[in-house]
Amino acid sequence: MSTPTQAQLQNEFGNAALAPDALSECQSMCTTFGLAASELLIRWQTFVINQHGGDVNVKPTRERLLEVRAILQQENMRRASQRPSAQPRSATKLSRNKDRAHYDKSSVGGLLQGMVAGSQREPVTPQSTRRVGLLRNTAAASPLSPSVFAEPSPSAVRYSSRTNTGRTEAALHASLPPLQLPHDRSALVITDLCSASGGAGADSESSGEEEDKTDNAAAPRPTRRMRYMFERLGARADTVNRRIERMAADVKAEYAIDALANPTYPHQDTVTAVGRIVGIDMDGSGAAAIGGDTLFLETSRRLGGGRRVALDVHGAASFSLFPGQVVVAEGKNLKGTEFAVSRFRTLPCLRKHSDDYCANPIAPFDAIVAAGPYTLDDNLDFEPLRDLVEHVIAARPSLVLLLGPFISETHPLLRAGRSDLTPEELFAARISPMLERLQETLPFSTVRLVPAADDLCSPFAAFPQPPLAREQLTRLGVPRAVESLANPVQLTVNGVAVAVANTDALAPLARAEVSRLPALSDRLPRLAWHLIEQRHFCPLATPPGAILAAHDAQLRMHTMPDIFVTPSYLRPFAHVHDGVVLLNPGHASKGLSGGTFARIAVRAPTPIPAPDSTATLTGHTPLLPAERTSVEIVRI
Repeated sequence: MSTPTQAQLQNEFGNAALAPDALSECQSMCTTFGLAASELLIRWQTFVINQHGGDVNVKPTRERLLEVRAILQQENMRRASQRPSAQPRSATKLSRNKDRAHYDKSSVGGLLQGMVAGSQREPVTPQSTRRVGLLRNTAAASPLSPSVFAEPSPSAVRYSSRTNTGRTEAALHASLPPLQLPHDRSALVITDLCSASGGAGADSESSGEEEDKTDNAAAPRPTRRMRYMFERLGARADTVNRRIERMAADVKAEYAIDALANPTYPHQDTVTAVGRIVGIDMDGSGAAAIGGDTLFLETSRRLGGGRRVALDVHGAASFSLFPGQVVVAEGKNLKGTEFAVSRFRTLPCLRKHSDDYCANPIAPFDAIVAAGPYTLDDNLDFEPLRDLVEHVIAARPSLVLLLGPFISETHPLLRAGRSDLTPEELFAARISPMLERLQETLPFSTVRLVPAADDLCSPFAAFPQPPLAREQLTRLGVPRAVESLANPVQLTVNGVAVAVANTDALAPLARAEVSRLPALSDRLPRLAWHLIEQRHFCPLATPPGAILAAHDAQLRMHTMPDIFVTPSYLRPFAHVHDGVVLLNPGHASKGLSGGTFARIAVRAPTPIPAPDSTATLTGHTPLLPAERTSVEIVRI
């Protein structure tokens, strides 16, 4: 069958004018699957009915046509799996080599068969030479899109019949009045704090003798040299040393201490020391656990020669410790072998982005925050993301913050190679159309993406990560108005300081932490507060993933956030502590079931009832953003 001309395709699609790239895709599909122009139109109309409820305003863009291509590929695979095998499994090498003629030479499988002599590949059912994609055993095929051509997976059936969608799992400041925003709301004012300050932010290094002059605080965002395995151990040691020295300088200024003591020396009087909590790797697993006999304080090179001393915390009434934590300890070292702690002092807090919220008023706004993965573990249909988009359209927020991973490297089907599409093609076919729908339906909403270290669509697989370049977003089919942020990122939204760390640092913290009567008794918010107190997005001695020590400036907090977002597989929560909203929105998908997302509303400073209280304070106007911020964690 001859390929339809562009004029024939335009005539069949009628009023739905095809863009040049969509027209090329239509011709490619007609050639690949042997379709006439009228047959392709029928396939498109079926897709619109199944995926968009028959909406006649849906245009045949290239991204949506890629979804149609995926459906046609799946249909071909299902037909092939129903045919009997061309040869018995005991076929000889010669008979297997004869099967090469059945491969499509434009596919990866065909190229491999053409290049490798005497291949021992198992025989496969002969496929049409028009098929595009990776040829493999068709029994391993997985549905790529929900339609009349593909049966939904069992978990997709259970997911579609769930009854808890829209349920509020947790709430913060639920007594605040609903936020009412005008329809003609002005655009959000978003400022990247690190970019605005050249990388160092408000925590610019000026600590005199306490600071190592080789600090990289003024380094730009990481865009080059993201080679994780090429870092020197000495560079990591330098980074740790600078962390201790920075905190020591702030402790001296906060508590008016003339000189900090070396805890490894004998001291008959109570002294104050600053160091890092470390443990001992007892089983060779790489995790240095801390306990009664494996708890040490590591000093900086200047304060203690980088040596370690055993800690005795039996005399401390309250503490919460984990490996990698920088602490201020008061106590004695009577024999020079063990430092007996009498108490741990509170670390100095970072400065707020704005000290006077009356002089710098905050404009109200609302936001929806969600974190990936966005699809169930046994399919690549992205049902949770589709339902999340419906929630966003119904809520009409000012800001939509979508955190990766979008195409996770840990997805079982992708790890098993059961997808005919590359990660970029999968993103363009399944996720980009939903982003485009958001932009078309909510033109006043600001949509921002935050990458993740385990996202296959990001070229940077270590933490921290720079924003995805516009060229990469274009290849993924992301709409022009949708931009990417760095990971982690510190920014202001209408004057409210927001920090986002898209890595699960809370789960390893929960496993490593030891505590006794801590000041913050609620454990999950306390884990998030550790990151605020340490001024670092990943302060663990043994980080959960690849960490680039050369870019430690991007892992440091430079100002105290008003809202801190850190997704984790631990239970979602929203909590206020010391003027900071600590938020774990959860994940949009959890294995074979749907997850959660967060709705945030920041109000203007008007007289309102005291949060979470039945008493009304007449004329009371809360000044801190945390006091006028409400959060709902909602089930998808």
